[in-house]
Amino acid sequence: MKMMKIRMVKPYAAYKKGELVELPERQAESLIAWEYATRAADADQPLLDATKGRGKKVERAQAEPKSERR
Repeated sequence: MKMMKIRMVKPYAAYKKGELVELPERQAESLIAWEYATRAADADQPLLDATKGRGKKVERAQAEPKSERR
């Protein structure tokens, strides 16, 4: 029995969204066909890449203001 790694796109049964799962190939392909998962090659991309291309910038907070640093 061949195994396949997939990343869940939607929650299904005991699997959560974003979870990387290794299943028998037949079951994995079934979940991919029903759009519950993507192949592991596609799953290597970051999950929260939804803002890409929308022009949103992420601001990072500093631990201390620059004037107080030594």
